[in-house]
Amino acid sequence: MTQLRWGLLAAGTIAGHFAAGVEESRHGVLTAVAARSGDRARDFAARFEIPNAYGSYEDLLADPDVDAVYVSTPHPMHGEWAIRAAEAGKHVLCEKPLTVTAAAAEEVFDAARKHDVFLMEAFMYRLHPQTRRLVELISAGAIGEVRAVDTTFSFDSDPAETARLGDPALGGGGILDVGCYCTSLARLVAQAALGVDVVEPLEVSGMARLSAAGVDEYATGLLRLPGDILATISCGIRLAREDGIRVFGTRGQLHVPRPAWIHPLRAPGTSEIILTPSSGAPEVIEVEATQGIFAREADHVATHIEDRQSPELTWAETLANLRTLDRWREAVGYGRTS
Repeated sequence: MTQLRWGLLAAGTIAGHFAAGVEESRHGVLTAVAARSGDRARDFAARFEIPNAYGSYEDLLADPDVDAVYVSTPHPMHGEWAIRAAEAGKHVLCEKPLTVTAAAAEEVFDAARKHDVFLMEAFMYRLHPQTRRLVELISAGAIGEVRAVDTTFSFDSDPAETARLGDPALGGGGILDVGCYCTSLARLVAQAALGVDVVEPLEVSGMARLSAAGVDEYATGLLRLPGDILATISCGIRLAREDGIRVFGTRGQLHVPRPAWIHPLRAPGTSEIILTPSSGAPEVIEVEATQGIFAREADHVATHIEDRQSPELTWAETLANLRTLDRWREAVGYGRTS
């Protein structure tokens, strides 16, 4: 496909990042945007010079000039609108998590299969050259056999300004919002180490500080992955911590001090992976990204539209990650109120 005409389902902050990415992409064009408020949609459309603005999601899905829809509504609405987009014959890129539970994701897959449309969960970091280089190093045995991985994605936010994150009805909390990156990364490391397409943890445990409403404000999980690879994963929405990735092997370690999911690395530029052998000096491996991460994501969808799935973010991959998130939230007692 030489050109993919995008409709944006919701007009929030992340939709703005993706819209800017489509403008930078090689194969995408912005055709329409929809919001619950017509004024909000028109303001967003004016900002990005989008020709069509709708005050309802249904109107956008009825637009024959829209080929693909980017769903960035609050988490619990992802599944509904991904299904309705598929029913309208639109290809779907849906923000993470695809659905709040693994069981709900099966319904989305069924709709995409029935209506023969492309569907991908928008884990954009998986497409970044840094992530791909990390996988290459692990697969090549740069640190020997992988034994453990530690990863953190945690930030402090103002409850008054981020009410959605504290609301269990909207899928609030750190595990679904940013912890999903940590489970995805830990599993990706194990997949690269073992040379398999998809793995799930054999054991999941965890602890969290829960809000009075039962939402995890910050949490830590421990995964036992196949190959006896242990992963420590930490996330939060009310606690700033040092984000990063460390992978430990029998012959050294890999350190990613600024993972590809953080805001500065969403733009083109250079990032680093530090390889430290068991004996020897650290080596800084520079990775160049010549395209912004959302532009890369939009082009990835266009490239694989006829495949109906992304080879790097398959439906099996999405389902394995959602099952892991289900188990982590259960382990910390998500939803338990005080």
